[in-house]
Amino acid sequence: MPVDKQVIERYRVLNECFRNPYRDYTIEDLVDECNKALRKLDKPEVSKRTIQNDIVNMETDYGIRLNEKLRKGRQRIYRYIDTDFSIHLVRMNDQERHKIQDAIYVLRDFEGEPLYDWARAFLMQIEGGLFNEDNTPVVSFQTNPDLKGISFFSELLQAILAKRVLKLRYTPYGKDTQTVNVYPYHLKQFNDRWYLIAQTIGYQSYAHYALDRIDSFEEIAIPYKEADVDFSEYFDDVIGVTVPDSDAEDIVIKVTGKRFNYIRTKPLHLSQRIIEEAEGYAVITINVKVNNELESLILSFGDDMEVIAPASFRERIAGKIQAMNNKYLNNAENLHSK
Repeated sequence: MPVDKQVIERYRVLNECFRNPYRDYTIEDLVDECNKALRKLDKPEVSKRTIQNDIVNMETDYGIRLNEKLRKGRQRIYRYIDTDFSIHLVRMNDQERHKIQDAIYVLRDFEGEPLYDWARAFLMQIEGGLFNEDNTPVVSFQTNPDLKGISFFSELLQAILAKRVLKLRYTPYGKDTQTVNVYPYHLKQFNDRWYLIAQTIGYQSYAHYALDRIDSFEEIAIPYKEADVDFSEYFDDVIGVTVPDSDAEDIVIKVTGKRFNYIRTKPLHLSQRIIEEAEGYAVITINVKVNNELESLILSFGDDMEVIAPASFRERIAGKIQAMNNKYLNNAENLHSK
């Protein structure tokens, strides 16, 4: 997401709405207020997903705390726990602003690359400063420049920008090496891995190729085909990179109290909402498409998370747990027999 006047304006509007104790703002109200402000700047309107994403970014970047319990019927009301709280947005002179805008213009071509995320965090928090008076850094960022496959990143990015068709040599986990021709469209990071999102020639659906599983690639002289989806919204309804050809559905999950404190501040998905909160547990819902990444995420929480609904996904998770238990017992028996 570009760090520009539109983002700052949306954050300013949201901040004012969250601070207002005299009006109940639903998500639709917040979208309306932001779009009113954007129209005054002669900027395009934004969707509900964009505002939901803004709220998550404000929680991460500015540490805002919203009252989770406010409701108007079934709709959530968005308001700070402490309405005296306010975020402090960037203020700079014209010369500083022009320098920042020039830097942003260059960085836009690299959105999705690790460096872009660092720069975005830096620019959005520049008012507080990331260095002390003697220029000693006071913030450290985590990176892994030796990550397998990351050396392909720049070349793949250039292929996407130049609209070149690629021949990939790719070795899926536990399978033989494959050679496929693809239209490359997008690079996405998930769970500390980078993926190339592409359409394999001869198929209608989109595939994802982990960069650390790509052995090599080369450009081939085949006409390029444009994507027929908007990748700024393509992953909105999923966790991860797999986008099934199915509808999003409400996944209802019961979480233990100790885990809920973590999930409250780091939601499983932008759509996460609290249905019930009691001593020792909470019930939340997310509206997503069921995929393998969702399944793995649920299982990673172990006994601290239980799928309540839908029944089909609950049975799927139960089957996975049973299969893992059987594998563990078989391994234990084999070890004992030796």
